[in-house]
Amino acid sequence: MSTIDKNNIGLPIIILLSLAVMLAGCLKPQIITDSGSLDVNAAATDASAFIRAGCIDTGNGRLDCSSIGLEDNFSCQEIMAQYDLGGLSPKVPIVACNVLLKDDGMDKGIVRQGCLYPMYRRYIIIDEGKYRPIEDKEGFIQYFAPVESPEEALAFAVALTNSRAAHNMTLPEGNMIYSVSSIRTTYVERIDAEFKVHLFYQQFCGCGNHPYFSIDYAVTRDGEVNEISSEKIYENPELFGLCVD
Repeated sequence: MSTIDKNNIGLPIIILLSLAVMLAGCLKPQIITDSGSLDVNAAATDASAFIRAGCIDTGNGRLDCSSIGLEDNFSCQEIMAQYDLGGLSPKVPIVACNVLLKDDGMDKGIVRQGCLYPMYRRYIIIDEGKYRPIEDKEGFIQYFAPVESPEEALAFAVALTNSRAAHNMTLPEGNMIYSVSSIRTTYVERIDAEFKVHLFYQQFCGCGNHPYFSIDYAVTRDGEVNEISSEKIYENPELFGLCVD
């Protein structure tokens, strides 16, 4: 009769568990499309008012507004169409104006863009037929608060952070490493006097694995946007060790 080596009995189990974890990481998660209380169509925006005024859509959301002088007048390095801001009130045409600023705390900007390159996002609106800049978070809140609807909560969370909405998500091709079994697309839920907004963000700057996260924000009636939680959902092994300045 053979004897069992009790010292090695756990080794096959460890190997099987390791294989199970590896296989789980390769399985694509289920995509759950549920926008909660959000009306996606009402939240949508476009840059058509700026295009009618003379801006040219050059692709990938970029606008060339040099013919009407917006880049020069507002110090924009680039002007971008900004989506998911349709719920803002008052409802005005709005685009992002990315400006190159000294990173010394003296200049105004709403969201820090890029990596070492000191780019900040501002906004330009058309207010009663005139172009008007919104240069900082305080100015944005003063103009658009209070937040009274799911669509406006989404707009504040998108406008005041580097996260993005994903209403129809398609997972990337390739051998991604997944950390979750399901991913719910962007949604908004009212929780007591606040709104919970579910967005997405990729950690791209610096050196590392550059994972993709889902992030939940709390948006108050007064227009404050605070991160509640985040969860890594996947990462691309081809980016491991990549350094981005």
